[in-house]
Amino acid sequence: MYVKAKRLAGVGLALALGLSTVSPAAAQSPGRAVLDAVVGDEACDPTDPLRCLLPFPNDRFTVPAATPTGLRVDLSPLAMPANVAGVPIRPDEWNRNDGFSPGAMALTYVPGLDLDTTFGLTARGLDADGTGAAQIRQPSLSVATDAPIVLLNATTGERHPYVAELDTHPDTTDEQRLLILRPLTNLEHGHRYVVALRRLRDADGTIIPAGRAFAAVRDHRDARPPRYQRMFADLQDAGVRIDNLHLAWDFTVASAHNVTGRALSMRDQAFARLGDNDLGDGKVAGIAPAYTITEVEEREIDTAIRGTVTVPNFLTLPQDLPRVPPDEVEDHLDSGVQQYAPGSRLYYGSATPGPMALPQVNPVAPTMEAEFACFLPHDADADDPARATLYGHGLLGSLGEVGGGSTSMLREDNHLVCATPWIGMSTEDVANVATILADMGNFPTLPDRAQQGFVNFLYLGRLLVHPDGFVADAAFQDAEGRARFDHRHLVYDGNSQGGIMGGALTALAPDFTRAVLGVPGANYSTLLNRSVDWEGAYGDIMYATYPDKVDQQVIFALIQMLWDRGEANGYAHFLGERSLPDTPSHRVLLHVAYADHQVANLAAEVMARTAGAHLLTTSLADGRHWADISGQRHFALAPFDSRTEDGLAAHAGSALVYIDSGNEMPPHGNLPPRAGTDPHGDPRRDAYAHVQRTRFFETGVIVDTRSGEPYWTTQCRGPHNPEACGDGFQPW
Repeated sequence: MYVKAKRLAGVGLALALGLSTVSPAAAQSPGRAVLDAVVGDEACDPTDPLRCLLPFPNDRFTVPAATPTGLRVDLSPLAMPANVAGVPIRPDEWNRNDGFSPGAMALTYVPGLDLDTTFGLTARGLDADGTGAAQIRQPSLSVATDAPIVLLNATTGERHPYVAELDTHPDTTDEQRLLILRPLTNLEHGHRYVVALRRLRDADGTIIPAGRAFAAVRDHRDARPPRYQRMFADLQDAGVRIDNLHLAWDFTVASAHNVTGRALSMRDQAFARLGDNDLGDGKVAGIAPAYTITEVEEREIDTAIRGTVTVPNFLTLPQDLPRVPPDEVEDHLDSGVQQYAPGSRLYYGSATPGPMALPQVNPVAPTMEAEFACFLPHDADADDPARATLYGHGLLGSLGEVGGGSTSMLREDNHLVCATPWIGMSTEDVANVATILADMGNFPTLPDRAQQGFVNFLYLGRLLVHPDGFVADAAFQDAEGRARFDHRHLVYDGNSQGGIMGGALTALAPDFTRAVLGVPGANYSTLLNRSVDWEGAYGDIMYATYPDKVDQQVIFALIQMLWDRGEANGYAHFLGERSLPDTPSHRVLLHVAYADHQVANLAAEVMARTAGAHLLTTSLADGRHWADISGQRHFALAPFDSRTEDGLAAHAGSALVYIDSGNEMPPHGNLPPRAGTDPHGDPRRDAYAHVQRTRFFETGVIVDTRSGEPYWTTQCRGPHNPEACGDGFQPW
């Protein structure tokens, strides 16, 4: 919610009341005050008067700085959304960014906008199957010469693909319905982008006139500020006329160093303490991390080995602070789960670190004990050693997942699976998440802790590959002292949150180069509205705290700027052949549940495009993909469908494979799928997907184990699954 002083700062009451309701004639002769407001340096951008921060992201909210981009974000507290108590989000941590998210959702309000008439969606036949007309169904429209919305990479002069949607979240009124642009491939770090809207139409097909403030800039060539002169020159060079623009603005994407540099530095400092200063050479050097085994439990098919690993602590709060008792948090939590004390942040040695400052080991509490759990199959022995596998658990989960059904097929196939909690987003963090939902100014605690979690995972991985690590411990040996697992090769497997945060971990990893990311996606700002985990659960808490529908979308865009540091979105460019400094290149296999109720397919495809992964086009039956209606299933995704002599396609690289349980096509807007039952857990339990996964772990090659046929599962959830639904099968 905004008080008037926040909504109208630097604009003037009379101006703000009339910006978007003037006639076209009035827009041609604005008063000097209108132009002065646009040129000025106030906290708001008056070209979209609905909210101070709109349009967003926006280089108007930056200042020159000594950073890789030459900029620093400069958000005013008066411009930030406030909760029902009137407390605005504190912008300090946001103002350490040298640009905006590489997965930035671009937001603005266009009164009366109808995307169907603007893009001519119905006329193009994009509702031929009755599931709705949407621009995402023909993604090439986003880069067409005559596209009404242009997302221009001003650094390269190329147009960037996107999906345009109006906010269709429940209870959103037309007066609050923002236009949302989501990149179909992540934006390039450090590049500047221009968003240009032109010839936008209402439902009657009438062109919507530009607002008074933007028209003042557009039509007064001699009075344009330098920023607009550069922006308009970029558009003209790309063949975009200026005189019919409805609105245009530009923004700069944060540099890779600013987004990933903290976690990289923490990783390098941590491994330097072990004596390994060259993490890109693929060699294990230095000593093994210190660890303690606290419990060895014999189970029916495996041995559970639990303990702690000593890890450098980059957080402000010591680990041994009193924790919140489990009975004082939500009743739905498992009993006995204590909560980390809320508020822990990365330690910088300064109360006001600059944009490029890097975390330091906390001198007061220099280490923490990260819990781990490993499960070693009984069948593993010196003659048939288990394959070492790191596992990443799901949303706000715990170590218990690694020994449960999510890894049962791996353990049955002789994989030693080990995990540590995703601190920041583990069960022990629920109390901290509650403080965030009440005040988004607390959000920096989540990505800060997540980055510490990456270090914890990497230390656990080093214990699995170091000759003086677990392989030398009696708990992992037979009676003759011979190792029961192969420490020479490490792989990663994770699901849901483990696929999302696992993408970032993979990009940082020095000790494994192959990862299977189950039901993954990038980014969270796209996922939240589209996930049943958020809608009707955590989201309801935030919506009660921040009830304004416009504020909610702005908040999603804001928190993504920081979430990039702790999830796959900020690292997706470095998931494949491109790699981070002093880091080997990686290959990833993305197993995606079609119409996943929890992690949107749209976000999985964005991750795949950005990482350079190929699409196994045959993994979905004809007509199942939303873009099949325009024949653009593999838009901006290289296809992976070539046959070999034995009928199996093989790809020596990264790939996305759909696993289909027969659900209805997911909604085209920012809503979660709810039809049928949730297929989210099906890929990890599918036999064909499992064989594909294990062959990839063994060889680095992704094989089409269905030999050109769709990857139908044994689950009938849709009921559009001919293999599982029998007589109930309904052709798409």
